[in-house]
Amino acid sequence: MQAIIKVPADCSQEELSTFEQLVLEGGEVATPGLLGRIKSAYKLIFIELDNKFISVGALKRPNENYKNKVFFKAGVVAGSTDYQYELGYMYTSPASRGNGVGSFLMKSVCDALNGQHCFATTRENNEVMHHLFDKASFKRLGKAYKSDKGDYYLGLFVTK
Repeated sequence: MQAIIKVPADCSQEELSTFEQLVLEGGEVATPGLLGRIKSAYKLIFIELDNKFISVGALKRPNENYKNKVFFKAGVVAGSTDYQYELGYMYTSPASRGNGVGSFLMKSVCDALNGQHCFATTRENNEVMHHLFDKASFKRLGKAYKSDKGDYYLGLFVTK
């Protein structure tokens, strides 16, 4: 298993397409404009096993309005400007789960951050992500808030 960390501009069309396909398999993102959002990320992280991408994640470049909205909904009145990147598009193919791939992906994401600040949101009931965040020293910040996209709550996690 190996991590491949690239800026989107250095990715081939095939790599971008595979990244997009894996993210869509996760079913947690809005489809319209996804490829454009992927291309605007700071870094894309691919986990490869046997010449096949089995897991992906990204360090996204969120705009200030979005960051302020997320932090406000979580009840955090200040500090969103401390976080330049948002961790997102985390997905591991079902056949590869339970074998340490998620932990390897999270370690690779942290390597790509190179000590820079990052935030992430995840569903309150996503215990796997909560565990991965804990292992990677992400801390919960604020309170859970209702998602605009469905009948569930999100938690805000940050690393420094």
